[in-house]
Amino acid sequence: MKFNLCNLFVLFSFVLVYSSCDKLELQKDYDYKGEALDPHVDMTAWEFMNSRPDIFSIMKEAVEYAGMQEYYSQTDSLMTYLFINDTGMQTFINSRGGLVITHVDVEVVRKFLQYHIIRGEYHAYNKKLPVEPIYVKTMLKGEDGLLTIKVNKSSANSVGSPIANGNIVVNESASNFKSKRISSVTSNILPVNGAIHVFSDYAYYRKDANYTPAF
Repeated sequence: MKFNLCNLFVLFSFVLVYSSCDKLELQKDYDYKGEALDPHVDMTAWEFMNSRPDIFSIMKEAVEYAGMQEYYSQTDSLMTYLFINDTGMQTFINSRGGLVITHVDVEVVRKFLQYHIIRGEYHAYNKKLPVEPIYVKTMLKGEDGLLTIKVNKSSANSVGSPIANGNIVVNESASNFKSKRISSVTSNILPVNGAIHVFSDYAYYRKDANYTPAF
């Protein structure tokens, strides 16, 4: 009797589970539908800088100190803006023996900012920026304004490589004499007046060991 009761209980449980499964709908679509992020931001470079005080508070102070807001807010031409985050800006200030941006000579700050603005639009989404470094014109005139820029493109066999696809490199080693190399931490942000690439350090032109940079 005990055996029969156990069998009946198992049979009843099986029927109950089966009938419950009958009511579940099967997942019909197993394909992941990805969507590319839109790099465009509906604002100027200056507005974008102001929208991120958590990252660019010191650079914003530098722009205002140098009276260069118009460089970042203009919409007459497309520019490539090399934004330096607070970490990089503090490094620059410290290199000049200061604690805050106003401790640095205003003309030095102006040259610093001019060097980090490139005439023209250069980013990973157009064909103007190759994987080999090219010379571009910055807002800083003369030899001190020489700067090279390139984009990194990961190859198919570079899975796990620290070199990110679309990463922007300024003054790649040996591409611009002894100039300081920097690599972006965020890149290819497209405001209405050009392109923005973000760095945690700053760049400058140096011809050789005896050459004194402009800033």
